[in-house]
Order: sequence, then C-alpha cells, then structure tokens
Amino acid sequence: MLLYIYRHGQTRYNSEGIVQGRGVDSSLNERGQKEASLFYSYYQSQPFDMLITSTLKRTIETAAAFEKKELACVRLRDLEEIDWGVYEGKAANETMRAAYRGLLESWSSGDYDACLEQGESARQMGQRLQRVVQYFRSLKAKQVLVCTHGGCLGFLMALLQDLPLSEMPTFRHHNTGLCVFEYDGHKFHLLKQDDLTHLKLPEFEK
Repeated sequence: MLLYIYRHGQTRYNSEGIVQGRGVDSSLNERGQKEASLFYSYYQSQPFDMLITSTLKRTIETAAAFEKKELACVRLRDLEEIDWGVYEGKAANETMRAAYRGLLESWSSGDYDACLEQGESARQMGQRLQRVVQYFRSLKAKQVLVCTHGGCLGFLMALLQDLPLSEMPTFRHHNTGLCVFEYDGHKFHLLKQDDLTHLKLPEFEK
C-alpha cells in the first residue's frame, strides 16, 4: 500500500501567526485554496482508492476536490491537530514562543507528559495517533490519500518509522507538503517527505 499524507492548505491563522490547534476550526484562505488546487491538479490522476481527513474544515476543504471524485471517504477525530490549550486562537508572542520552545525541548528529552496549560501532551497525542497507525495497517486499499495537520504529521512521521516520540520535533511540514510511505505489510518505508513539487509558482517556493 502507498500512503500519501499531506498537510492542509494555509489558513488566515497560519498567515497571521495565530495559534491554531484542535479547538480552532478555521477555513482555508485564498493562498490555501490555491495550494489545494495545485495539489489536486498535480495528483488528480493518481489512482487513490480512499481518502481520509480529520474532522476539521481546513483538511476537508483541502481535499474537497478529491472527495468529489467519489472516493471512499473517512473522517477521523484522532487525526485532528494537537490541542495547544490556553494558547489556541491567540496571536503568538514571546511568552508563548518561549513556552512552545520549552515544550519541544521537554518532548525531545523524553518528557512525554509535558504539555501547555490545558493542552495535550506528547503521550496523549501519541496514543490517539497510534490508533490511526493501526487503522492504516488494517486497510486493504492500494493507494490512500490522507489530509491532516502539521503537528499531527510530525507525530505520524515518528510513529510510522518506529521512532521514539522525542523525534517528533525534528519533522516540520509546509502547507500541503506531502509525505509518501510504502507499507509492505509489516513496516512503513518513507519515500518522500514534505514534497512541494506541486507548488510550481515562485510565491509557493520554500
């Protein structure tokens, strides 16, 4: 099975540096819509058997053109973005950035129970995404398209490669950045990470 996993397109929250987690159900902005359109144009001929998104609008809107092709479609709550607690919906400031850096350092050192106030820990996030990985393993499809979130994708990169959750902070993904895995029935093998080939216009370059 080939597993194509990509991050949703840009939202206003992304462009304005506002924290956007599980509790913020935002839509794509104009740039995000263009990113989604370019992704669809590039991959529309790929013979996907199935589409999986989170339940949040930004993933559903990003993958909407594929859904219109009448693919089997599943929405998973476990694929929603991590909960950033009290910071969700707020503009990033230095206090918030320092808390975020400290959180990533804690996770990198193996403190998986660390979390922002009222937010999810790496352990909690890992537990729900392990259920997603088990679901992937159960699929009989040959090619599956998955649209999810940046934080979610970071955790999946670690879990699918049997890496510790401490590796999660090392994986970053642009909007509509694509990762491709091949599943051989036992292990997932990474073929591409954060691929942006579909974004060919200069304003979409890294």
